[in-house]
Amino acid sequence: MRSLFLSILSFFIVFPIFCQSNLSKETRKYVSHERGSYLLQNLTLIDGTGSAAKTNQDIIIKGDKIIQVGVDLKTPNGATVIDMTGKSVIPGLIMLHEHLFYPKSTPEQIYGVDQMSYSFPKLYLAAGVTSMRTAGSIMPQADVNIKKAINKGQTPGPNMDVTTPHLDREGLNIYELGPFDSAEQAVNAINFYADMGVTSVKVYNFITKDDLRAIVKAAHSRNMKVTGHLCSITYREAADIGIDNLEHGFFASSDFIKNKVENECQPFEMNKAMLETSVNAKIVSDLITHLVSKKVALTSTINVFEPYTNREVVPGGGIDALFTNAKEKVYKRWSSKQGKDSIDYVRFNKAKVWEKQFFDAGGLLVAGTDPTYDGRIVAGYANMRLLELFVEMGFTIPQTIQIASLNGAKYLEQENSLGTITATKIADLVLIDGDISKDISEIRNIETVFKNGIGYDSKKLFKAAEGLVGIR
Repeated sequence: MRSLFLSILSFFIVFPIFCQSNLSKETRKYVSHERGSYLLQNLTLIDGTGSAAKTNQDIIIKGDKIIQVGVDLKTPNGATVIDMTGKSVIPGLIMLHEHLFYPKSTPEQIYGVDQMSYSFPKLYLAAGVTSMRTAGSIMPQADVNIKKAINKGQTPGPNMDVTTPHLDREGLNIYELGPFDSAEQAVNAINFYADMGVTSVKVYNFITKDDLRAIVKAAHSRNMKVTGHLCSITYREAADIGIDNLEHGFFASSDFIKNKVENECQPFEMNKAMLETSVNAKIVSDLITHLVSKKVALTSTINVFEPYTNREVVPGGGIDALFTNAKEKVYKRWSSKQGKDSIDYVRFNKAKVWEKQFFDAGGLLVAGTDPTYDGRIVAGYANMRLLELFVEMGFTIPQTIQIASLNGAKYLEQENSLGTITATKIADLVLIDGDISKDISEIRNIETVFKNGIGYDSKKLFKAAEGLVGIR
């Protein structure tokens, strides 16, 4: 009973549902369908459960809820009927490794990030992301305030689970991150951020096992889950300690290093071990079995590692979203890497197989895009591209949608309200001008995104952020 209560309570803490009847003038600019009563007819539907697509489906929406899904539904009194012949629908995407920051347009050797408070929330929503976890903040107070503004209807964007800044010891020379010196400091930081309104915890490269034990205990006591981009600690060690989620598939796994030094980050050895470990190695299958048994989720950010050669400059097609300086930097790096990323291809293809093996073994694979690194990964556009890559990895289109919707809802413990197109659930829907059940790339033709029963014009949201990524 207590766990049920906490689950219900966490829904309102993480994703409070506001009536949003008083949308701001700014938000209304992007609304194509006010909250009301709708009958959407003749859709091709992928419901998010992993089941095969259904054709000629109708959906009734009333207020912020899905009322009924089926064939030839009777029009409710007062409902607006919209013929969707030739169009398809999927659940709102739930992405679990997103950020509201982007790399600075500075010399390559100086890495830093800037907050994208204006452009990124719009881009995420434009691409069908109706719920997201930030998986690391540089300005947590800004992220919390943006979340509040979205919930009040003051600005358009997804529902947000805001994560702490990357909790880490000294190691990475990133000025926007502040390292801690003791486990006690890390615990104090968790309580500070929890009091601020942050709802998840992120750990990073140089922490010790004792640090992680203290962090997991403190976070769980505040009903916060812990995710990690690890290096010093192996996936197996973190799973045994009680971490909830591991980031970047198996790219951040140090488990394959022979004679790994305890509590030490060894990035060169980690990359070398990944290259040398065979795709079907027993050490990999044993690790997957262990992670599944410990119920640790794995976030795929496979798009971050997509090679450069013969690929889009900005995967997903978002080059025009970039500010001039950012665009020049991205083009320069992309051009310099053409034909010179054969090792990247090897790791990329190996990681795709391992993530699929994790999913096939019953693991909870979730999705995220991590818009950092060299600037090619742009909010919204990267989310659409990620779905295309999942199909490239061997997932069916229904499985792809499941990973990006229901699986995210399960991780957030919101599957009773989000993640599938089912009667009684929140009306979070992505309407696509084309048949996504036959071609995953139709995801690039999003027409309307319903969030909490309000329909937003995808093209207007994308247009509003054009040329702004890198400055605001």
